[in-house]
Amino acid sequence: MQQSPNNVAPNTKHPPPSLVRAGARANWFRSGHLAMISGQSRRTRRVKALAVPASGSRDVCSDNISQEIKPSSIRADKFFQVEMTVRDNDLDQYGVVNNAIYVAYIHNAREELAASIGFSMASVARTGNAMALLELNLKYFKPLLQGAKFVVKVRVVQIKGARILVEHFIETLPGHELILEATATVVCLNKDYRPTRVFPEMSSKLQQFFSTRDG
Repeated sequence: MQQSPNNVAPNTKHPPPSLVRAGARANWFRSGHLAMISGQSRRTRRVKALAVPASGSRDVCSDNISQEIKPSSIRADKFFQVEMTVRDNDLDQYGVVNNAIYVAYIHNAREELAASIGFSMASVARTGNAMALLELNLKYFKPLLQGAKFVVKVRVVQIKGARILVEHFIETLPGHELILEATATVVCLNKDYRPTRVFPEMSSKLQQFFSTRDG
């Protein structure tokens, strides 16, 4: 599998990864772009919202959580999870999942997170506001093969000012081998498409989900 150039991923304890920057200032809810919040997913999957750590020693650092999301109440080990299966049209000419398809996987997981907390992107659009993907960093560890089952884990790490920082992990099932790490930075925009503070309804719902103590 082709590897991306080396950079340092923000807000993790992991070794300096190889990263791919993608989708700067791409609109979250337009077709073809990443979206955390854009309604229901196009495919039916088993969805789990569990308090579980990422595999191995690559657990997420709770120190990175902004005070604006109440770090004392946020669970460092809680992830929203979506289970998926590799489809034939996800594969490239080498018989493994195409690198770009992983972007769709994490996009769909964020959509399902939004739906699970009851946040409506339509309500944001009606006000004339918007959301945009500012930055996406990816690190690939190993490929997924035809028919493989896997889980995408999603966690909001920081809500600060106009930005939301989200971490993702893709792992095989049932073995939980790490396939990919991804960090996305999203900004909220006002009617003039200028950065504005994260919408209160969104911030509140995300904070409530990631600070609950039930497993």
